[in-house]
Amino acid sequence: MIDTTEAFFTRLAQRGYEPLLHNVSGTIRWDIGDAGSWFVTVKNGSLTVSRETAGADCVFACSREDFDRMVVGKQNPTTLFMQGKMKITGNLGLAQICQRLFPDESLASGEQG
Repeated sequence: MIDTTEAFFTRLAQRGYEPLLHNVSGTIRWDIGDAGSWFVTVKNGSLTVSRETAGADCVFACSREDFDRMVVGKQNPTTLFMQGKMKITGNLGLAQICQRLFPDESLASGEQG
C-alpha cells in the first residue's frame, strides 16, 4: 500500500511545473497531522517542494486522513474547510487556486495508505 501523502508531494516535486498555476506565485505550507509539514513554492507555475516549516503566504492544516481523501478525490477541499476539518490561514485567494492540484488522478486509482 502506498503512502498517499508522501506520493502526492513526491509527484508534485517531480512534475516541476503545473500549467494550471501558470499565473500564480506564492508559498504554501501544508501541516498534515502525523505526516508533518510540506512546503511548496510556486513561481508562475514552477513548483519546488521541501519539508521546511518556514512561514508561508498560505498555510493549510488538516489530518492525514482528510488530506489523503482529498488527494484521491473522495473529499473536496472547500467542503473540508467549511466543515472545520481543514484550517487555512494567510492568503485565501492562493488557497482557492491551490484546489486545482486536487485530486491527483494518478493516485486516485491506487487508493490511500
